[in-house]
Amino acid sequence: MRISNIKVIEDDVNQVSCSGDQQSGMHPQIFLKVSDEDGSVECYYCGKVFIRKSKFNNK
Repeated sequence: MRISNIKVIEDDVNQVSCSGDQQSGMHPQIFLKVSDEDGSVECYYCGKVFIRKSKFNNK
């Protein structure tokens, strides 16, 4: 996984939206639920990973 394809989010965030970007490619806007188990979610269009700050710092 490329570090540039990770977006760190606040710990209290339970849902994120993704519509891609210039680097990973644009796609329709979608909403993704952040997993309570590992504190992250991966966009199934562009592969961007959203991870809670506390989980990112523990890796």
